[in-house]
Amino acid sequence: MPDEPRSPYGQPMSLAEFAPVADFLAALGVMASLFFLAWETRRTRKQTELTNWRELLETLVLYKGLTNDPEFADLVERGHADYRALSPADQRRFGLYLEQGIHVYGNFVKHNDSLPTKLAGLEDAVTNYLIEMLTTPGGAVWWAQNRPLGRFMPSTYRMIDDCIARGPQKTDPSG
Repeated sequence: MPDEPRSPYGQPMSLAEFAPVADFLAALGVMASLFFLAWETRRTRKQTELTNWRELLETLVLYKGLTNDPEFADLVERGHADYRALSPADQRRFGLYLEQGIHVYGNFVKHNDSLPTKLAGLEDAVTNYLIEMLTTPGGAVWWAQNRPLGRFMPSTYRMIDDCIARGPQKTDPSG
């Protein structure tokens, strides 16, 4: 028969004497479980943020890649130069392109609090792109015509107005 737990005085421990030790060990187990859960939750949150950023960057690459098609790139150039000179169908295509850009940029703003350190400066670079899109002669006309139509959330209008008011951000450390 195995040895029974003994009290400090050499007497066998009663269940009432052993209970505080068991409670202490159980509390340590719960604390260890909570620590592990917190650590795992933090690790999962960081991984999710990185996944979100990868998807946002892919979205930006796909959006900018639309102009790899020479015919569409020509439309974008003509739209930025003179929106009113475009046919109604081309105005629609150019306008939807600008709307899509606003949505892509809005996602960057939404997630900028979790921006990985390696991507520092990306938000300013994307802001500059948005400002450039909406302040070219054609982009400004499109924005003035479409802003009142209510296609965006109020916070999106404020964000765009703030960006345009702030103007381009310096992203080149040498200049």
